Amino acid sequence: MKILVKPSLDIDDYLDIDGLILPLDKYSVDYDTYFSIEDIKSIREKYNGEIFVVLNRMFFNSDIDSLSDVLKELEKLNLTGIFFYDLAVLQLRKELDLKTDLVWNATHMVTNYNTCNYYFEKGVKYALLANEITLDEVLEIKEKSMITPMFNLIGYPVVANSYRNLITNYNKMHNLEVSNNLVVEEFVTKDKYIIEESLFGTTFKYGKVLNNSEALNILRKVDFPYVILNEEKIEHKVFLEVLDIIKDNKNIERIEELIGNNTGFLNKQTIYKVKKNG
Repeated sequence: MKILVKPSLDIDDYLDIDGLILPLDKYSVDYDTYFSIEDIKSIREKYNGEIFVVLNRMFFNSDIDSLSDVLKELEKLNLTGIFFYDLAVLQLRKELDLKTDLVWNATHMVTNYNTCNYYFEKGVKYALLANEITLDEVLEIKEKSMITPMFNLIGYPVVANSYRNLITNYNKMHNLEVSNNLVVEEFVTKDKYIIEESLFGTTFKYGKVLNNSEALNILRKVDFPYVILNEEKIEHKVFLEVLDIIKDNKNIERIEELIGNNTGFLNKQTIYKVKKNG
C-alpha cells in the first residue's frame, strides 16, 4: 500500500513518502495551497517518488486552448498521473495522444465498480473513491474493478462545490464585511462546515477532519493500492506525527487522540427513505 500526501508548500518533510499530490494553480479547486508548473518542475528535480497533479475544476470552451497547453507541459514532467473532474481532460488526452495516466476524481460520483470499469475501458487508470461510501463498498470496488482505486484516509472532506460566489453574495445581502471564508452551523445536527470562496467558486468542507485510520489493517491485508493524507488545516507537527504512525503501522489509536474519531461513512450506510406527507 502506497501513501500519497497533499503537502503544504514546503515538501522537504515528505521526500521519503511514496507520492505527492500537487493541485495546479488556476486549474484546480477545493484546496488551500496550489502549485505552479514551475513549482512542480522544481519538486520533480529533488523528489524521486510518484507525483500526481490535480486539474479538478470545470473547464469552459474558452479554457480549452490553455488547458491543452498545460497538459502538453505536464506531459514532459514524468508524472505518475493527473486527477481530473471535467471530461475535457480525458478527451484532450486522447486527441493530443498523451501518455500520462489519469485519475477519475469526480468527488461524490465514484461509488461503484461498474462505473469505475467503464472509465477504465475509456483509458483511465486510477479512481479516487468517494468519501460517502462504506469500507465494505471500498473493498468491493477494489475486488471487482479493473481500475486502481485510491482512498481518502486523513483530511477535511469536501461535501459540495458551487461555481457561484456564494460568500460574496451572502455578504452583499447582509451588508457584511468582505471575506472569502465562513464557518456555519447546520440547523438540525449542529455540525459545523467550512465555506471557502475562490476565483472558481465556493467550496464546502465538513468542520471535522476525516480519520479513517481504523481501516488501515484491513486495507493493508488486501494490498489496497493507495491511501491519501491531506495536510491542509491540520497543524504541521500533528500531521507529521500522524504520518509517522501510519508509516510504522504502530499505535494507530494515538491518531484519534491527535485529530479525533470522525470516520464519516466508513461504517455507516447511506439509506434514503420516502417521507410520508403530513
